[in-house]
Parts: sequence; structure tokens; C-alpha cells
Amino acid sequence: MAINYYQCPECEARETGRIIRGDPSYDGYQKSRVPEYRCNSCGNEWTKEESVDYSYRRIKVLEATVGGYSNGDTKVTINFERNFAKWEHGILNPMEIHYARFGPSDMERIRSELKSVDLLNWKRSYQDSYILDGTQWEIVIHKSGRNLYKSGSNMFPKEWEAFSQLMKKITGKEFG
Repeated sequence: MAINYYQCPECEARETGRIIRGDPSYDGYQKSRVPEYRCNSCGNEWTKEESVDYSYRRIKVLEATVGGYSNGDTKVTINFERNFAKWEHGILNPMEIHYARFGPSDMERIRSELKSVDLLNWKRSYQDSYILDGTQWEIVIHKSGRNLYKSGSNMFPKEWEAFSQLMKKITGKEFG
């Protein structure tokens, strides 16, 4: 899992703890923001949802590649720091390249849509060992701190189709 609920979204410290409360009424709990974690360094308190938002805001660049031997590879690079997306397709070398520029609000919408496909919670690897050739894919998520790698061979997370449609929506070009 790529979401660290115990990292403070304010100061990034990891000296945090879970807030344990008595049994709140369900209605009162639903209507208010009830913090679930507290930072021992700065005193900040936050919810699980705020941890998820923070994790997606930390993505600097996303690289998604999909392809196979006979059709070549398609690669989409989304650079959140420079507000652009790049689509490439080719066999061995990119033969076709397309760029798209976005405003800051568009980039926030893209982050939100990545959150809706639950990208950061995908497993590291999806493999179908009974198929020797076919479709391979890889996603590299460049974050502040460390990079995350997700990949597969002839097997995909359940959100793959929605992810592929999102890549098409962002670039205006087919993905996969």
C-alpha cells in the first residue's frame, strides 16, 4: 500500500499515533470531521481521507506503459510539476508523440480521477503465469521521497479499464 496514514500531512513527521475515542453516535460521526491520527511533533490532527489526498498530492510524475510484442508500446507521462501530459506510441522507439498542456485546476482534477481508480492501492504485481506472451504494463509513480512501481503481465487490477479510459481522456489518444 502506498498510502501511509501515519505520516503527518503537515510536517511529514512519522512520530504519530492513532486517536482512540469512545463510541460516538453514528449521526454525529458522519456530520463532523473526526480526526483519526495525531502528530506528536507538530500537534496536527487528520483523517484517513486527508492522508489519501496528501498521498495523491505528493505525485510528481506518473509514467504508464502498456503494450505487447506485435503492437508496440504506448506510454503516457503526466508531469504534475510542469502541467503537461505526453503520449508516445511505437515499436522499439516512439514513432508518434503527442503533448497536452493543462492548467493547475486540470491537474487537480486528474489527481482526483487517479484517486477514483484507487491507483496507489494497486498491488505491486499482477501476473498470469499461464500466458507466455501478450500484454505487459508498468506504472512508475514518482513521488517526493520514493518511487512506486506497479506492473503486470496479462493480468490487470479491476480498475484497469477506468484507468485506461482516464489516460485516453487526458491525452486524447488510445491507451492500451
